Amino acid sequence: MRWKNTPSGYGSLAMATWHSMLGLAVFVLVWLRLAVRLLGPTPAIAPAPPAWQHVALYALMVGVPVLGWLTLSAKGKPVPFFGLAFPALIGAHQDTAHQLKDLHEACGTEGYGLIACHAMAALWHHAVRRDNALQLMLPRR
Repeated sequence: MRWKNTPSGYGSLAMATWHSMLGLAVFVLVWLRLAVRLLGPTPAIAPAPPAWQHVALYALMVGVPVLGWLTLSAKGKPVPFFGLAFPALIGAHQDTAHQLKDLHEACGTEGYGLIACHAMAALWHHAVRRDNALQLMLPRR
């Protein structure tokens, strides 16, 4: 995303700040999700999906926010998180910042596609395969 192309400098800063904070919120929440998953049994999906699908989703949910954090660090900018500031992971270096930004954007775009495929697969499992995959994702009543 290119925030500087927005008409208002304030709007672009606000959008970039929210983008960073929400991305880091995903980063924090995915670690909580992984902890819950590792500490207790997980419901079985019948038939079981390929393991690479979940590995890819978790890799993106961890990797894309880290790339964003590294990008801000390399730009020498603060890393905002709802009133707090995360520490810089690396020193400021503009060439590195551009490369990290490009990688962050590419992985983010791929991630959106993977999330869409994941959602469509859940619906396909429910409607065509008639297994319990979608029911396992829904909140318990």
